[in-house]
Parts: sequence; structure tokens; C-alpha cells
Amino acid sequence: MENNVKYLKQVAHFSEETASINSMFKSDQLQMDVLNLNTHQYISPVVEPLSDMIYFVLRGEGVFEVGDEVLVLTRNTSVLVETGVSAGVINESDEQLTVLRIQAPPGIH
Repeated sequence: MENNVKYLKQVAHFSEETASINSMFKSDQLQMDVLNLNTHQYISPVVEPLSDMIYFVLRGEGVFEVGDEVLVLTRNTSVLVETGVSAGVINESDEQLTVLRIQAPPGIH
């Protein structure tokens, strides 16, 4: 088996124009992306019809819309979004926000 080692700084890139979604890993069973949001950037809520998703905040603070709930998550916190539930994120803070999004099985994003 081949080692697939990736470093966050190699795949995580911020954009001044829009939030960025950078793929880190993808297999038949799993997908992991790095979401990078500058101040006031957002990723609109979408419903993932195929996957459960976990959002894990690595840096900053984000407002997560999960179904009908609005959650403020900070560094080292996470939320599980089950298949069929809408999810989106907004960076309302003055710092950059970095989030891991893990999907199992891989989704349509």
C-alpha cells in the first residue's frame, strides 16, 4: 500500500474573491476537503443526498447552518451532518477560518 501523506499547507489556499474548497483525499469510501474562508465569506447551505459529513474547525470561528440550527463552532470543535440535512458555513469573524470536511461515502461536492 502506498502512503498518501499530505500537509495542510500544501492543499489549503485562501482566495480573496470567494471561499475555497481544496481536496485533500478521496477514495471509494471517504472524501476529505479543506474549506478556507476569509472574513465574511460563506459556503451556501446544500443538502448532501449521499453522505454523512463531519465539519471540524482547525482555525478561527464559523457560523454553521445545519438544518434548522445555527451553531457557532470554534477551533477543535466539530459537528456531524447526516445525509439529507442541509449545511453551510459563514465566517463572520475578523480572522481566517479553516475547516476539515469529511464525507463518507464521498459526496457530490
